[in-house]
Amino acid sequence: MNMSVVRSRIRQEFVNWKCREIIYLLVCTGAIALISIRLGDNTLGIMSAVTGTLYTMLAGKGKISCYFFGIFNSAAYGYIAFEQQLYGDAMLNWLWYLPMMFAGIVFWRKRMDNNACVIKNRLSWRGRLLTAGACAVAVAVYGIILRRLGDQQPFVDAITTVLSVAAMILTVRRCVEQWLLWIAVNAISVGMWLRVYLNGGNNIATLLWWMIMLITGVVFFIQWAGELKNDSREE
Repeated sequence: MNMSVVRSRIRQEFVNWKCREIIYLLVCTGAIALISIRLGDNTLGIMSAVTGTLYTMLAGKGKISCYFFGIFNSAAYGYIAFEQQLYGDAMLNWLWYLPMMFAGIVFWRKRMDNNACVIKNRLSWRGRLLTAGACAVAVAVYGIILRRLGDQQPFVDAITTVLSVAAMILTVRRCVEQWLLWIAVNAISVGMWLRVYLNGGNNIATLLWWMIMLITGVVFFIQWAGELKNDSREE
C-alpha cells in the first residue's frame, strides 16, 4: 500500500470530525498518557489506556477503525487484569470483548455510508423492553452466583458485567441505546474507583480514565440520538 492511499484513508477517517472533537481526542489521550507516565505505569498499561480511548472516540464517530484499537485494548487489558489476578475482568476482555471486536468489523462493514461512517439505528420499544428484562434477570442470577462464590460486591459486579456484555452487543448492532448502558457502566466504575481513591488508593489515572469515558458516553449518546431524531430506522 503506497503512502497516497494511506493518507487518503486517514483523511477519510476524519472527514466528519469537528475541530473541537479532534482537540478533545488529543487532550484525552495525551492526559491519560502523561498521567500514567507520571504515576509510573508500565508501557503496556499506557498503550492499553490510550487505545481504549481511541476505540471509544472512533466508535462514537462511527468509524470501523475503532475495532482495530479495540482488539489491542481488549488483549492488553485482559493481560493486565490477569497479572493482577482480576480473573473476571480478564475473562470479560479475552472471551467476550476480543471476539466481539472481530464481529464488529464484519457487521459494520455491511452498513457504512458514503463518508465511511456506520449507519446508526435504534431499538424498537419491544427491543428495549426485552433488553431491559434480559439484563435484569441476568443481573439477579449472576449476582446470586457471585455472592455464593464470596464476591465482596456481587450485585455491583453483576451489573457492570451484564451491562457491559449487553452494551457490546448493541455496539455491534449499531444501536444508540448502547451509550445508555455504557454510561451506566462508566458511572458505577467512577463511583467504585473514587471510593478506592478516597480510601488512600493510588489510582488517579484509572479514575480519570473512567471519568473521561463517562463524559464521552454522554456526548456520543446526545450526538447519536440527535442524528436519529428524524430517522425511522429500528432494530
